[in-house]
Amino acid sequence: MYNVNNPSNWSWSKAFDEMAKTVNQAELTQQCINHVLNYPGEANGVFMTLSKSQQDDVYELLNQVI
Repeated sequence: MYNVNNPSNWSWSKAFDEMAKTVNQAELTQQCINHVLNYPGEANGVFMTLSKSQQDDVYELLNQVI
């Protein structure tokens, strides 16, 4: 059955637009995490020191904001 929302049926243009949207959202998420947690600029920032449940909480909050 043909489904226009199935990525295998997308045109190249739509596929690249979706990829750009996904990359943009990932970059925004990373920037938000950095700002919320006062990222010092080192390779392993504050986010990496949080417990798994705290990381999940940060993502949950960001999903509500973004």
